Amino acid sequence: MKYLFAMTALLVSLFSVAEESLCQHSDDNCISVDQWQVSVAVGAGVLTNPLSGGKNLPLLVVPYVRYYHDKFFLENTTVGYTFAESADFDLSIIAEPNTEQAFFERLHIRNLIAPGTYGVADGTIVGESEGNVPVSPERTVSIDDIAKRGWALDSGLLGHWYLNENSKLSLQWLHDISGTYQGSHIKAAFHHEMKPLASVPVKFHFMAGLHWKESSLVDYYYGLHERDGVDESLFYSGKSVLTPVVGATINYKLSDDWVVKLSVKRQFLGSGITNSPLIEKSHVTYFFVGGVYAF
Repeated sequence: MKYLFAMTALLVSLFSVAEESLCQHSDDNCISVDQWQVSVAVGAGVLTNPLSGGKNLPLLVVPYVRYYHDKFFLENTTVGYTFAESADFDLSIIAEPNTEQAFFERLHIRNLIAPGTYGVADGTIVGESEGNVPVSPERTVSIDDIAKRGWALDSGLLGHWYLNENSKLSLQWLHDISGTYQGSHIKAAFHHEMKPLASVPVKFHFMAGLHWKESSLVDYYYGLHERDGVDESLFYSGKSVLTPVVGATINYKLSDDWVVKLSVKRQFLGSGITNSPLIEKSHVTYFFVGGVYAF
């Protein structure tokens, strides 16, 4: 409950100091201040689960929610306040639920709202035999047989450097303010968008990044200890990891309301995670194709 109070306090502070527009870098994705943008993607896709006993998440209907109020903003499951901005740079304080627990619980908010926006996948849908971690059956532990992993709320800083109209760098540092795993993680990414033909309403978006996760985060979610009630020979302490992420999205605009979308991403898990007996696959894949309708 304590991180719910922290979230409430942050929201109150964000609303109290909001002043100016976040829509400085105008594009098709920019929305007006004080206007909600709700869209729904309908199609076919999957978000794979690397855990032993974990179920892949089918993606048939995917909602997206965005709202800006001066410097305050809501992007799906992230709330923030931009306190510094210029033509080439902005810096915000943000809060969002940590997404690691989503692999352990089907009803995690990451699995319900915009699961593809968490930078975890690429390529095509992988089969059961692709990318598997080489572990013996007797060292595999199902998530059904371990202690429950709790939700965590992260808060920290998010910065964007706009290199030109089509490219930007982002850097994000987040710390657990809920006291669940008591650690931090850092994300860095490069984004590039291009429109090859002015006469054709097609846009390509490419991203590549790195995600560093502190050992306390990895150990809380992927480590095995006395709390899990498993044999001591299976105990494992998670190590800090640096995980690469790559992805690409193609958008074809059919009308003001409809866009056809193809999106693929992949996160390559580091050895500090894959060495855990809980892990069966060495990467996480996101794939989606369908239509997006903006209300």
